[in-house]
Amino acid sequence: MKQLPALPESTRRFLRTGVRRRRRLLVYAFHRWLARRRLTLAELTRADLQRFLARPTGTLVTPRIRIQYGQLLRPYLQWSYDRGLVRFVPALRRRRPLELTGFASEFIASLVPTLRPATLHRYVYSLRKLYSWLNEHGLAPERMTRAALAPWFQALHTSGLHVVSRFHILIDARAYLRWLGDQRRMRTAPDELIRKTDIPKLPQYLPRPLTAEADRELQRRLTDADQPGAWALLLMRRTGLRIGELRSLAFHCLRADQQRSLLKVPLGKLNSERLVPLDAHAVELIRQLQRAAPHPRAWLVPGFGGAQMGYHRLRRLLSMYSRDLPDPIRVTSHRLRHTYATEMLSAGMSLPGVMRLLGHRDFHMTMRYAAVTSQTLSDEYAKALTRLASKYQLPAPAPSAAPAPDPQELLAHLARWLRNHISPSRRRKALLQRIERARSEVQKLRTSSKLSP
Repeated sequence: MKQLPALPESTRRFLRTGVRRRRRLLVYAFHRWLARRRLTLAELTRADLQRFLARPTGTLVTPRIRIQYGQLLRPYLQWSYDRGLVRFVPALRRRRPLELTGFASEFIASLVPTLRPATLHRYVYSLRKLYSWLNEHGLAPERMTRAALAPWFQALHTSGLHVVSRFHILIDARAYLRWLGDQRRMRTAPDELIRKTDIPKLPQYLPRPLTAEADRELQRRLTDADQPGAWALLLMRRTGLRIGELRSLAFHCLRADQQRSLLKVPLGKLNSERLVPLDAHAVELIRQLQRAAPHPRAWLVPGFGGAQMGYHRLRRLLSMYSRDLPDPIRVTSHRLRHTYATEMLSAGMSLPGVMRLLGHRDFHMTMRYAAVTSQTLSDEYAKALTRLASKYQLPAPAPSAAPAPDPQELLAHLARWLRNHISPSRRRKALLQRIERARSEVQKLRTSSKLSP
């Protein structure tokens, strides 16, 4: 257990005012940080405070956590400033968000009956971006023209926003302009103000399942752990849950159907419930989580005081247990879902079945998880060669010492046949790319064998 630092008398008086546990622990961590740097409250500067909030325990925290820590520490710093112990006013430098009024507030109110709170929050964020730029340039949406609005698209790009954020901002702004058009508040056609070509294309990332070795090692570490958060991450890997669905699992989430155990997944990202079949290992994980204190509680994964376990807590645990794994890509919570889906598809489960397991509404979403591994590529290549040999009735090689067929020529022949007999499509293009990669690998193997003694 860490030794508590020696606190000034004023700090001890502040802690006796009924401070909650989280703020108390942060005050102790703050004075421990001051002691390591041999600083006093009188010597503290605003830059020192920002350095502490960035690394309160020696580990860099996210900007959101930094803001939360600043809000927790502010009452103590204000207490110290009022008594002349701190030289600067500990105000948080956060601008108040722009308040939406008039037509914008009416538009948001019209969406309340049909949209979820998270989607409404996204619309509010997008309209604040639009109106901030309009107010800065003295423009009104009712009298906007294409020439006046076009610089906003470039401003969004130069601001450093991610392409996904810019995509949603423009989609939401166009929906708002269309609503204004329906209300006869626009002089210009909404679709002329924001055209389809102005909206950036979303990046289509390939799934990133864990390598087999990294997956086995991570599951071993999570199995050997002695904390509920690690068991929850392992349950996530064994069931393909999203991290939000994992946090929202009810305490009594097990269901039985004809001697099979099922996991009832609550409303999640796509606003739909589902039942996921469980194996014996996953059932035991749920039993372990149910036995964890405090008991009883509403949620399966226990957080502080019986509340839901936080996103950042689960992500920190995953980062800790995935350290030094034999995987070149950073391990995130969604990669556990990628690994589960890819494993099911590689094991022969049908696409509709995996689609229902993952809770997808469109099979195109599930298709992205069908990652092509080296084993599936080899199987597809062997089947293609078999079909090709059957079609052309290639003679079997004579038992004499005839030269073996050149794999480079076979691959080139296969590529020519595909170009001549199969109509252009994504699947044909993907298979031709795999054949070309196989030819490159064969050439590398030949070169390495010639160079080796």
